[in-house]
Amino acid sequence: MTLTYQPIPETDYDSFAQSAQMAFGDDTEIVLRWLRSIDRPTELRGMYADGRLVTQLELYPFEVQSGQTPLAACGIGAVSTPPHERRRGHVAQILRAACDEIRERGMSITLLGAFKESFYGQYGWAVFGERRYYRGAPQLFAPFKPLAGQFTPAGVEQIDELDAIYRTALRGRFGLVIRSPIWWRRKVLSNDYWPRYHHTFIWRDPTGHGRSYLIYRIVQEGEKQVLRVHEAVALDPQARSQLFVLLANFRDQVDEIQLRAPADAPVNLLFPDSLECHTEPLDMLRIVDVAMLLNAYSYPREATGRLTIAISDNWLPHNNGVFALEVAGGVGQCTRVADTTEAGLRCDIRALVPVISRYVKPRTAAAFGLLEAPDRGALGLAEQFFAGLAPFLSDSF
Repeated sequence: MTLTYQPIPETDYDSFAQSAQMAFGDDTEIVLRWLRSIDRPTELRGMYADGRLVTQLELYPFEVQSGQTPLAACGIGAVSTPPHERRRGHVAQILRAACDEIRERGMSITLLGAFKESFYGQYGWAVFGERRYYRGAPQLFAPFKPLAGQFTPAGVEQIDELDAIYRTALRGRFGLVIRSPIWWRRKVLSNDYWPRYHHTFIWRDPTGHGRSYLIYRIVQEGEKQVLRVHEAVALDPQARSQLFVLLANFRDQVDEIQLRAPADAPVNLLFPDSLECHTEPLDMLRIVDVAMLLNAYSYPREATGRLTIAISDNWLPHNNGVFALEVAGGVGQCTRVADTTEAGLRCDIRALVPVISRYVKPRTAAAFGLLEAPDRGALGLAEQFFAGLAPFLSDSF
């Protein structure tokens, strides 16, 4: 049997849609409209066995925020195999081929939403962060008072304004997708292909300056009407309070409000009575090229020094070895070190993920056995290099 990794031609769109329906329950007609759209921000890839499509996925090339400079990345979505083709290693093969392509195209990391974390963990993916999930009755939002200003509905015509609020309010958080207009139109706002978030409002102050926005939809959960907030983004405390004022206005329509926020956002401290809260994992991240990542990563401007890290990777062997990272003025230079005994830190490729995403501090990672630190001074350098706000991601793949 000959296996070939290649782009999926339009003649196989029906097969792609049928496989997606069997794996995810997607409506095949909606999938086909998505595949045929001229501004779809994805690229289709398939693994073919003797000319037969046996496994498929979508690639989402984009940039993520890592600090002051963007980081080239690629999302992976819609990984699926027809039931009669499963248990033959096809998913491992297409993921490996996709990682090779991603690396060749100059993207050092890839993200995906996992149906089962241990499945992708065996191939080197790791959860790169958490977010907080809040829920509560709309009456809990009633104490917030309206200010001068107004809400106006927003859509594709306001993408530039929405993007300015999004980038400014969430700057500095690792993992944030830097959204193109097509991404906003096809992945965030309502559209004809994947109708998800049907309502968007911008709050503008009396000068007309947009300072916060809300994207939500209302769904039925059992006997409850639920307002699910996809994004509630604000530039300052006053603008954030106005989002809560708007949510309180739904108390005669819905039974519950649900929203997500970064793990370090103290949302409940703003409420007289706390919302129910729990944490949930963000998507999984895979480092496809350690040296490329550490060269492109955005470091704090005040960080300086030389750190050596020994990495083990049982799936992508080019990541195995000792890497020397020299940082100054926010810029890093990473080179491979021939002497494998020279390493201030040692870790598996998966353990490096929560460190570079700033989900886990290096000292904490060492305390829990995720990192080995033969040189305790190296932990201090790592704390400098990978310092910053908690990671966040609200997009999906």
